[in-house]
Amino acid sequence: MSRTNSLSATNLAVHHHLNCDLYLHNAYHEERTAGTKGQDKPLSELSKAQFKRGLDWESTLYSWLDRSELLLKVPCIPLEAKTLIENIQADDRDHFFITGLTFWPPEAQLNKRFLKTNSVPVIFGLAKPDLLEITRTSDGVTWKVVDAKASKSVKTSHHVQIYFYTLCLSYILDDPFFTPSGEAGVWLPPKQGFHSVLPSFKDVKTISISLLESSLNYFLFFRLPSLLSLSLEDVSWHFNPLCRGCNYETQCRSRASNEGEIGSAPNISIDDARSLKDLLQISFSTSLLSEYDRLTDIEDLHTLIAKPGALNILDRSSPSLTKKARRVLGLPRKRRVVKSSVFSPVIQAARSNKIQVIPRRNFTCPSEEDVAFVISLILDPSSPGTNVEFFCITAVGSTTLEMPTVTHGTGASLIAALARYIRTILTLAPIPRTQFYVWSAIEQASLQSHLINAALISVNDADVRLCIGALAQGASLLQTTFQPLLLSGALLSFLSKGKMLKADYQACLERMDLSTTGKFEELRQRLDDEIRKIQLEGESLFENGDHRREFGQLPRVVVLKKEVESLLALPTPGYWELPDCARVLLAGDSSLPPSSCPSDEEIFRLYKMESSLEPLQGSLLQRNDYIYSVLAALRSRVASHDGPFLLVNEAKVLSSKFMDLCRQDTLRKLFFMQQFEVLSKLNELWKSRIDGCPDAPVLEYKTTTQGAKGIIHVFRLVSGTVDIRGDKDQAFYDHILVEDVSEDSDSDKEIPVEALFDDLAVSGLLFPLNRYTKANWQLQHPIVQRKLAVVDLKNVTVQGDATTVSLHIWGTWEVGFDRDRHYRLSPRLVDFNTAKSLAALFELDLQCSTHQENPSAGLQTHHDLPFLRLILDPKSFDAIEDASQYLRIENDMQRLFRDLRDLGNTSAGALVLKSSQHRAARRILSNRLSVIWGPPGTGKTYTISLSLLRLLEVQRRLGDRNRKIVFITAMTHAAIDACRNKLLRLIDHYQDIESLPTQWLSDLKIEQVLKGNNHPAPPKSGSGIRVYTGTIYQACSI
Repeated sequence: MSRTNSLSATNLAVHHHLNCDLYLHNAYHEERTAGTKGQDKPLSELSKAQFKRGLDWESTLYSWLDRSELLLKVPCIPLEAKTLIENIQADDRDHFFITGLTFWPPEAQLNKRFLKTNSVPVIFGLAKPDLLEITRTSDGVTWKVVDAKASKSVKTSHHVQIYFYTLCLSYILDDPFFTPSGEAGVWLPPKQGFHSVLPSFKDVKTISISLLESSLNYFLFFRLPSLLSLSLEDVSWHFNPLCRGCNYETQCRSRASNEGEIGSAPNISIDDARSLKDLLQISFSTSLLSEYDRLTDIEDLHTLIAKPGALNILDRSSPSLTKKARRVLGLPRKRRVVKSSVFSPVIQAARSNKIQVIPRRNFTCPSEEDVAFVISLILDPSSPGTNVEFFCITAVGSTTLEMPTVTHGTGASLIAALARYIRTILTLAPIPRTQFYVWSAIEQASLQSHLINAALISVNDADVRLCIGALAQGASLLQTTFQPLLLSGALLSFLSKGKMLKADYQACLERMDLSTTGKFEELRQRLDDEIRKIQLEGESLFENGDHRREFGQLPRVVVLKKEVESLLALPTPGYWELPDCARVLLAGDSSLPPSSCPSDEEIFRLYKMESSLEPLQGSLLQRNDYIYSVLAALRSRVASHDGPFLLVNEAKVLSSKFMDLCRQDTLRKLFFMQQFEVLSKLNELWKSRIDGCPDAPVLEYKTTTQGAKGIIHVFRLVSGTVDIRGDKDQAFYDHILVEDVSEDSDSDKEIPVEALFDDLAVSGLLFPLNRYTKANWQLQHPIVQRKLAVVDLKNVTVQGDATTVSLHIWGTWEVGFDRDRHYRLSPRLVDFNTAKSLAALFELDLQCSTHQENPSAGLQTHHDLPFLRLILDPKSFDAIEDASQYLRIENDMQRLFRDLRDLGNTSAGALVLKSSQHRAARRILSNRLSVIWGPPGTGKTYTISLSLLRLLEVQRRLGDRNRKIVFITAMTHAAIDACRNKLLRLIDHYQDIESLPTQWLSDLKIEQVLKGNNHPAPPKSGSGIRVYTGTIYQACSI
């Protein structure tokens, strides 16, 4: 039996991965469409490697099940239910897995489902689930579909596939002997790699079928037949980077160019393309564009942005959508009051077939360096990890280097090769400005992973420490002005603790590599002078203009493809890689033929050949030459552009050292971890600010009133969202405000005002500043002092469709407020504790130094102090005995809510934790003691509340029905109210999800404690869960 014009479960999964209706339409109708039959493209070597990884995982899993006597193999021919019953009854095991199962989807039963929705039936092809799990019962068996996937996590496409198999089998196995389990699963490989770790049942990620039914039944029986019935011209599609490798890629690339689709411009995601189409639709509906003049998407967008004042109108009616369009099309970020036309380099590149410069300042690609190292890495997709298999390093520069200009080798020798280059650079006088480059983000991530993995294995290896210091992402922050500010604050905090002994001063001086000889007053003066010197290092950044030479964090390893994308619009449909970039960017370059750049596929094919290494080495060297030529061409294009030079930074002098005040190993680690924690937050702020805070809420000024605690400025929220803290009575002044609209400035050729703001200089100060602390404000950049204000959110109110935001403002700015003018609101770092924490660690380290023979003995003397136990022996607080089970179940819950969110369930979306919040929640579930830290607005209350609910649900799932008593306490009533309200809202979201087991919530009672002495005590028996909320003073007497 054969079925033409059919879809497979794999087709359905690929559709959800690509998010492309045209793929399904072509796959279903290809036999009927003359000349468009999508024949399978020959697999590339890279695709073969990825496919091999999947086959290897399946083979490993089946072998393990077979050795464990848990596998039943059936013939790979379509089976009927009767035959399957006979196979199962002939097997006497209570639990096993069937492989080889093949069946035709039940056409008659599925057609009835289509007729119920008045849809044309869709024909499906042969189905082949990987495994069918069988568990014997007293009167038959329960069954569950399990698919083996060699990915790192479960994806929506996986759920589509296993749901389709389960749906079909529920009709085929319509016999009292068979009972569906109500679940389906995806079996993932162990995180450590399936070549070294055996499969585990813990890696089977199950999901309730009832949770998938609503959305996937709608897709299968309504949306799918609807899109398949459309004519080819009416099917939604967009040519984008996800189309790489699709069978229909060639014809879609040609169609995108010929028809002027949005996909004729490169690297525009499906969501971004949808936003641009929405913008066009609004423009036609509001008569900004005429329906009679409708052309192609590219021409319509060109007409729209070239129309004087059109974007200003859209800014007012659809601010969020227009802001997104500005970013995608390379338009100026700020609105212009002058009603002139606007130029889009992205659109113009697609129209003219010529490269266009995107006129935005860039801070992450240096304008020049003395020495450049270009690194190419080969990664094998068939490998269970992300190991570097082979590399090539090329040194290019104006400085004479007594070292090889090219080095090749296997991944095992990469760190040694990098260390040799770094040592050579550090021996030069003066040390040259040095920059490392890779082409792709996956190469940069693999390099960082390679360094970290090596550090975990060889913590004391000199080469590893050198490479970590020189190349690890974030390490450069510790050598900028950030560390001087942090360290000087820590030293001052330590020295202000009380009377210091001569030995204390000597210990400080010794750690700073200064002389420890002299009298008491000489030592104190020497230390004071050094602290002042450290402080001046930070202040001198603006005093001598160095901020223009090095602004922000220049990456240690620059991803060149990302920099080209941010600065140039290339006339290449959909997406481009290095050969495509070289072909258009190096046209006319006589030194390197533009069409001879080796592709990743060609290089990987050479790597897989078991012959001489010379062809591979030559190809990698050629790739590095092209990468550096692309860099030179990028700089040349940018330099020839009219206006200010867009590459702000120069490369930095190479450095791999930090100031290391602590000597004891554990304290040294904590000392740097504390710094990295603060600096990672600063780095996230800077990344947003350098792009002009594109996601920041925009406020429109309305009026100023006199409040009970000072002047209040009132704004209307134009775009974005504003969240106010639960403890809004406390004035943190944790946001900054700048003008969002400028008549005179060209915002994309100027540094955003927020990016000039120095958070650390005022992060530990109370606002409004007084006459003593105002001096710190004067260290800010002059532009910051004139054009930026520090603000405190006082209130957010919603009336109909309008949201009003009230602010207290402090600053010396000269901008002022004009009615209906727009302003941009963004967060700043508030940190009162870092300097104190560093000082405490430093003090502990000094105490340890009194035990010269055994520095750790100084810590052991005070081992029983809780703070030191956290450092020395955190396991003494005892991890929860069932931590692994807790985490496994909690991880399934997180994945379930995320998948439901991706399928459109908004209530489930409210129950999904962000990555940092999820890490915190897992720590809460697995440890008896957890500390969750974060500045206002980062979701601490949300994380704690949702973690509590997950903990309680996990315990109930594991059969723990003992009475539970939970205390939620804080210093302020506002904090308690915020947590209680958050809990109640989250419970509502739980109960809004259909088919989600929520019976345990009926046992949960939340009580507010007003006065502990008078509050009823919890029942002494039963299985209820009592959550008591109240301040420390209210709850302490319970």
